[in-house]
Amino acid sequence: MENKPLQTGTDISPYPLGDIFELWANDAAVIVPNKKSIIQAGAPPTAIAMGQQVPLFACMEIAQENESGKLVLPLFFELEDANDAVSQAVSSDGGKTEDFEVVGLNLPEAVSLLANAGEEQSFQFVPPASSLKHIRDYLSGG
Repeated sequence: MENKPLQTGTDISPYPLGDIFELWANDAAVIVPNKKSIIQAGAPPTAIAMGQQVPLFACMEIAQENESGKLVLPLFFELEDANDAVSQAVSSDGGKTEDFEVVGLNLPEAVSLLANAGEEQSFQFVPPASSLKHIRDYLSGG
């Protein structure tokens, strides 16, 4: 199946999340979250994605130290990606999946946490695996 733009003149353009967030904060852009993710974060199935906060999913127990010793917590846009990361952590380091809690927060909360984290902790926004696959498929014409 060939991937084509939805309309003539449209295309997929990856854009830095920080820039998009700044545009949103200044009312110069709208961020529309993934419907499935807002439902997984607790919205009712009838919720309209437009106007909802962008949900993020994290597991505090899978933060890792980077090369400078700072803790880096991955933040996922899709619950499945967070659960997959927990499964990978359990298979690498041992333990039980049920001992790890995936929590939800929204993008403004994450930015606030990031701004107040100090020197000892940082965050890594992990792009959704489904988005990366869609972009790869689109670019390869598959």
